[in-house]
Amino acid sequence: MSPAGVCACPPTPPPERGAAAEVCHGSTRPAMRGAHWGPLRREWAKLLFTWRTYVIWGGLAAIPFLMALLLYVSDSGPGPGEGPHFLSRVLENGLYVPVSALAALLLILLPLAAAVLGSYLIAGEAELGTLRAILLRPQSRGSLIVSKWVVAVLTLLVGLALVVAAGILFGALFFGLEPLVTLSGTTVSIAEGIGLIALTALFALAAMACMISLALLFSTLTNSSLTALIATFVVFIVVQILVSFSYFDWLEPYVFSSYFDAYVNFFRDPIAWRPVGEALLVFGLWSAGLTALAWLVFRRKDILS
Repeated sequence: MSPAGVCACPPTPPPERGAAAEVCHGSTRPAMRGAHWGPLRREWAKLLFTWRTYVIWGGLAAIPFLMALLLYVSDSGPGPGEGPHFLSRVLENGLYVPVSALAALLLILLPLAAAVLGSYLIAGEAELGTLRAILLRPQSRGSLIVSKWVVAVLTLLVGLALVVAAGILFGALFFGLEPLVTLSGTTVSIAEGIGLIALTALFALAAMACMISLALLFSTLTNSSLTALIATFVVFIVVQILVSFSYFDWLEPYVFSSYFDAYVNFFRDPIAWRPVGEALLVFGLWSAGLTALAWLVFRRKDILS
């Protein structure tokens, strides 16, 4: 002790920046590099322990199998122009199975899966009473919205990858794989055909991002995921009905669902990139706008549960 009664011990050095970040991270594990990787990792891990995720993945993967099996057993496919795009060509070439499966899914099941994922993002947490606890973590509401949206899109990406893989597998088993004949009448190799199918799946993902954003918006407006799901699908169906009338033809260029079938341009030789680019632009604007609107609603929302 010093004469003044003050401890003469050497001062404790200030904690390093890395140590401070580790304390703020709230975990005994090392802090993740990047401010947004923590919420993304938590949301992805949470999704992997949700039965809803595996129901969606299993249901999507079952569609190409059932489609190939039924066509193989019936031994007679639909005529040209009947059913989803390319369905009439499945009996000739199994490589058309994943394409026709994606075309069929885009009509109703993919929008439904996207709506289920998006409607649960915020309202599902409110139902479980965990939303307030999540917001106590050192993260902004904006980063929470973005991380949940990204994880929902990644979940659908996995589902689409399963559709493509299952379609190629069962198409090869039931009908065999042959070079793909494009809508222009030219032939591309099997590898090029698979590449076009992958582009179609990514296009479908961009389209479904709009549905996820729409469902996310309703998810911030209510504390019930079922209510958000119903509202999303009602809006989707009503808009589909409206644009089917000639009176509302002026509305069609502004509705994202009007561009769902633009993927057929991948199967022209050369690829018609202009309509594909226009569709992707509309998808991007709708998805960004709806997600931003969801963030504006959520940042002002009073969290009671």
